[in-house]
Amino acid sequence: MSNIIDILRYIKKRDKGGDTLIKGNTYTSEQIKFAHQLLSDAAKEFDEARKKPRLSRRRAFIVILEELYYDVPEYPKNVKLEDLQRRANTRFEIVYRGSKSPQTIQDIHPKNPCAFFENDGHRKARYRNALSHLVEYGELYFQIEDAAISLGHTYEEILLC
Repeated sequence: MSNIIDILRYIKKRDKGGDTLIKGNTYTSEQIKFAHQLLSDAAKEFDEARKKPRLSRRRAFIVILEELYYDVPEYPKNVKLEDLQRRANTRFEIVYRGSKSPQTIQDIHPKNPCAFFENDGHRKARYRNALSHLVEYGELYFQIEDAAISLGHTYEEILLC
């Protein structure tokens, strides 16, 4: 990144309006301005690409849980919310920290959501909403494709029950 900034400074310094000779090549002012614009756009894109995706705490936890445990029928007993929080903070920018955050792994992302939310339509609707965003934009959040596919199946299941 600092190389691009150095190049931009160099181009600005060299651009005086007329033709410029650089290492035996002659460039017009327009060519230098065009190169400057290309490098400036590239620098902006690199900055954007380095930013973490923004997710709510629950959605970030769902992504982490799905990637770690999409292929097992039950969560291990030693999974801690603190570990999930640390992993989520590393990968995502957590943007919403509700005061009524789920307190257990099952509250966040149950392995059998239809049975878990059977008698609580409101919580099931909130869960379905969290999943819909992750399924729709999965390529932004998931590093493991099989986990994204598994979440899609879970979402289809929760729509039917």
